[in-house]
Amino acid sequence: MKQAKALLTAATFTLSTGAMVFAAGTAHAATTLRLGHTFNPGEASYELLGELGERVEERTDGELKVQVFPSEQLGSEVQLLQQSKNGSIDIVVPGYSGASTLLPAMEISNAPFIFQSWDEARHILEGEAYQPIFDELKEQHNLVPLAKTWYWGWRNLTFNGDEVHSVEDMKGLKVRVPESPAWVEMVKAFDASPTPIPFSEVYLALQQGTVDGQENPIPTIYSRKFYEVQDQLVMSRHMLQSQVVLMNSQKFESLSESHQEILQEVVQELAQENYELQTEREGSMLEELRAGGNINVIEDIDRASFEEAAVQARENLVDRWGEEDYRRVMTAIENYRN
Repeated sequence: MKQAKALLTAATFTLSTGAMVFAAGTAHAATTLRLGHTFNPGEASYELLGELGERVEERTDGELKVQVFPSEQLGSEVQLLQQSKNGSIDIVVPGYSGASTLLPAMEISNAPFIFQSWDEARHILEGEAYQPIFDELKEQHNLVPLAKTWYWGWRNLTFNGDEVHSVEDMKGLKVRVPESPAWVEMVKAFDASPTPIPFSEVYLALQQGTVDGQENPIPTIYSRKFYEVQDQLVMSRHMLQSQVVLMNSQKFESLSESHQEILQEVVQELAQENYELQTEREGSMLEELRAGGNINVIEDIDRASFEEAAVQARENLVDRWGEEDYRRVMTAIENYRN
């Protein structure tokens, strides 16, 4: 009898201990987040996002991990946004224009000549003026920002043919644009012909003369070797491109408060490092383009003529973006400058 009771006690202890070990293991089981992006090797964003998982895992003692899928492995920018919205992936890094496929007001930041500096853009995008837009993005599409700014660069024009110094010089030129209303309206306002062409086909379209020119940030012009098939780079700085790091809101809220803070902290650190690295590369790449002699860099442009035309382009887009959102952003910009 005593032997049976001893065996029962030992079995009970073993089961209890096993349950405790299992519960402890469950409590500390690692959570793995999936991040998809479109950046390619050689780009600053590709390199830095590759470090995200290691930094997060280290600061959470292995309790939170991030698995990164680069170079459109999981789909295009628009497809990644839909996947993040639906929860099949957790984090995505689209441009504001890409995010506008879900919520048109996100595209306001891509309006031509809307910003004069990166500091101004950050003040608006990270401040009260844009917050109602982010609130709507969460409410309608289950996405919240981990970092509201991720610098990509100032966009500039390239052309073949006669030099472009003012908006009058663009009359009748065919300019490749993304399939986005902000770009289409901008080129129309410049009295040129907007020609949507998939990004993968831009080099060939320039080479064959299907279009006279295109526009992109310096790192893109450099890495895609557009200087081989264009003879002038017009430093218009007509649009400031920023990405935004978005996460599925339900997944974010399922994390502990400390993990939420660490994740946001790491992403925002990387965003700052990206700005420093990207601006450094912009400068060095521009100098290489100048020194190489393959493309003529035109800086003496009549900026006022472009800015004046851009005002009409923006007004044509107000109905798409929403009057209230647009006017609030423009008022905040005016207040910042004053």
